Amino acid sequence: MKFTIKNLLIINCVFLFSCADGEKKENVDSAVNLPPDANVRISHEVLDEMMQSLPQPIEMAQIISSSKTDMNKDVLIPSDNADKYEDKYIQALAFGAYGVDLGYINLNNKTLYVMEYLGSIRTLADKLNVKQFFDFSTLSELAKNRSNSDSLIRLSTGNFNKIDQFLREHNRGELSALILIGAWMEGMNMFCEIYKNTKSDDITKRLGEQKVLFDNVYLLLGKLNKIDFYKKLEKNFSALKSDYEKIKISYNYKEPIMKEVNGQLVLKDQTETKLDFVEQDIINIVKEFQSIRNNYFIIK
Repeated sequence: MKFTIKNLLIINCVFLFSCADGEKKENVDSAVNLPPDANVRISHEVLDEMMQSLPQPIEMAQIISSSKTDMNKDVLIPSDNADKYEDKYIQALAFGAYGVDLGYINLNNKTLYVMEYLGSIRTLADKLNVKQFFDFSTLSELAKNRSNSDSLIRLSTGNFNKIDQFLREHNRGELSALILIGAWMEGMNMFCEIYKNTKSDDITKRLGEQKVLFDNVYLLLGKLNKIDFYKKLEKNFSALKSDYEKIKISYNYKEPIMKEVNGQLVLKDQTETKLDFVEQDIINIVKEFQSIRNNYFIIK
């Protein structure tokens, strides 16, 4: 099972974008009259490519549980930081990151923190003027129950598409991309923390495989660097890019096999990934990445 951007998006989509099916049109009018400060339009193809390989719903839970580490609230963005983000680009980045934090809380069955982090997401949804897609009561119920993961994935993917379409229709498509990047950053941070605590071969490999994801993120930043925020983020990621260039990835393709999972036949990827790196490469990546992440999300 490969760890790709799809794994990071899954918990973000489940808990950030799951809401009632019907759009609340009475709230839309208050959100559409925002003057764009950059005429940036992102094609469906760019974001669709980032989301096209959503994993089986159980995969994210398996990845986290396989680390055999207890949940540590200190790895999350402090919930009260949501009030500190004044720039809309930081708000979008944090919006995606808090969705991953909430998923992490739920997967670890720590319902004590659910309402706290739902409040953070609600704050940012209001600041970003996408609250018409945010159903707080529905999210509260969903976050209390992990048994409906398959239906949640289908529902949440549809609702993310609505938010993405809404933002792009009103010349705010660059924020959709930042929501995805924020989700990637927070998921990446969790793997960094697990690595520091366990040094397991599996987690080390997964951090190396992030090179593919990082290259995609860096490419997206380059396409949008006419916006100052993206240009700065691209610059801040340049040292991380140098670190990842030291890691070499090759693939040994094997035909997928059909396997029964929970009573359903699914295709299981058999392709083997080979990574060539030294331990210091991963240590440098973890250090550099967490410095960037903590700076953007105001974490001391």
